[in-house]
Amino acid sequence: MNYSVGIVYNKSKANAKKLALRIALWLKQNKCKVFVSNSMSVKAKKFDFVLSVGGDGTMLKIIRIFSPLSVPVKGINLGSLGFLTDADTDEVLILLKNILSSGFKIEKRILLLVEFEYKGKKLKTVAVNDCVVRSLSGGKLITVDVDIDKNFTAEYKCDGMIIATPTGSTAYSLAAFGPIVYPNLSVFILTPISPHTLTQRPMILSSKSSISFIAKNKYSNGKIMVSIDGQENYTLPNGAKIKFSIYKKSLKLVKNCSRSYFETLKTKLHWGV
Repeated sequence: MNYSVGIVYNKSKANAKKLALRIALWLKQNKCKVFVSNSMSVKAKKFDFVLSVGGDGTMLKIIRIFSPLSVPVKGINLGSLGFLTDADTDEVLILLKNILSSGFKIEKRILLLVEFEYKGKKLKTVAVNDCVVRSLSGGKLITVDVDIDKNFTAEYKCDGMIIATPTGSTAYSLAAFGPIVYPNLSVFILTPISPHTLTQRPMILSSKSSISFIAKNKYSNGKIMVSIDGQENYTLPNGAKIKFSIYKKSLKLVKNCSRSYFETLKTKLHWGV
């Protein structure tokens, strides 16, 4: 089959452009339509699938750009961890040969919709891994009132709150002692960062729930920081309300049939070793 393929590379990664152009040449020789761009200037466009050449950070950005168009994404790892980008450089051509001969399978995962008011306007943005709410000054205590399905649930006094997707359960949430969650489950993980009450532990919630935070901070002139996947950062006023729900489109990943999720856990996180 003659696919249309987008190749997006991180120009700050050594050899990323060179690898992207080598992949593009091979695909063109195999009668595919190819578009190549760096991750700083790429725009959303419809393709059969997109290859992300870089690390997990590159992959996160590309997913947020292409998921609204339901374009499947595959990551080629040039980073240090490469949990999302589970295909290494020496696997690329084997993977592409299999796709051209037999097609590809899609793995669907949920995405997180985050809504809040920013500079007088209602803003909606999508998170792949997580949204983190914390003080503008690192390490300062904040208070977060959590509502689930319009019912007050708890007041958290903590360094911050993480709401993560199953994809993001192995990112910041894991570092804050949250659970590992199988990635195609339809749930959210609520993880407090250094809570000042021993009984306030991480929770797993249905993705059908509507969740909201009201964040209050007596430091930093009352400013709150909202961070999307550690890449998009917004400063909000004291008492800001942030709403969370499942995004209407799924994340679509080109599945690596030669490697299971648990193999990735063992390889990348030394899980169970």
